[in-house]
Amino acid sequence: MAKQRPSVAERASKALTARPRIGLALGAGAARGLAHIVVLEAFDEIGVKPAVIAGASMGALIGAAHASGIAAAELREHVLGVLGDVRLAAKRIFQSGGVRAPLDLLNFSFSRPLEIDGAALVELFAHEDLKARIEDMDIPLRVVAADYYAAEEVVFDGGDTRAVLAASIAVPGLISAPEIDGRLLIDGGIINPVPFDHVRAAGCDLVIGVDVTGQPVKGRRAPGSMELVLGASQIMQQAISTLKRRLEPPDVWIRPPVNGFRAYDLTKAKDILAAAEPAREDMRRVLAAVMERM
Repeated sequence: MAKQRPSVAERASKALTARPRIGLALGAGAARGLAHIVVLEAFDEIGVKPAVIAGASMGALIGAAHASGIAAAELREHVLGVLGDVRLAAKRIFQSGGVRAPLDLLNFSFSRPLEIDGAALVELFAHEDLKARIEDMDIPLRVVAADYYAAEEVVFDGGDTRAVLAASIAVPGLISAPEIDGRLLIDGGIINPVPFDHVRAAGCDLVIGVDVTGQPVKGRRAPGSMELVLGASQIMQQAISTLKRRLEPPDVWIRPPVNGFRAYDLTKAKDILAAAEPAREDMRRVLAAVMERM
């Protein structure tokens, strides 16, 4: 008879010390990353605060907001306010950075045919209470990006919040890659999709990874070129995360069921949040085990 795998709550309880420091890693996943809000709501409901948050791409964007002291419920309201109206959200995205129409996003060169201004996109999502500097966060924050030319991970624990977030969300070929300190930086999810190793390195006793990478879902129609590129990125990120978990697994791994959403489904924010609800109970069970030991 096959041995039954321990529940997330049992694995959490086994990892706990008397006064556990909880590290929370929020993974890359573009629109699917909105599911992180549901996980953070569970923290707020139980009354537990992570000791450290690490994030890549959308995980960094959501993580920075919560690390700034913004409650998850307030963050939900903010995101739905920005993205809730489909037509208004599309207009705001296209107008980010002074873009007046979809065609204004086009740069007519073969090397950079289409890019969205990452800094403007961050500004579109940014809550008014987002801290200006990473080192000033209420909760210590680690933001992951990738150095394009050095082909290595860059981890920020300080610096201009908006600039660093713009680097972490810079999906190659879609969102502009900024330079920070002379380094051309791209999407952190490319190199470390769920950066749980950085909360472990920060001395956390209980390491939680939240994976919203997803995987391509077979549908009735063939995917377009953009969907193929983003789907290929999902496959790569899943391979990286799988290998990392084999080498040094986190204590708890949570995967909100959001595979059915595409990376660019930002206008389906309400549906993504609803689909992610099972992750709330998973997270609450883990945190309840934490509270029992404190």
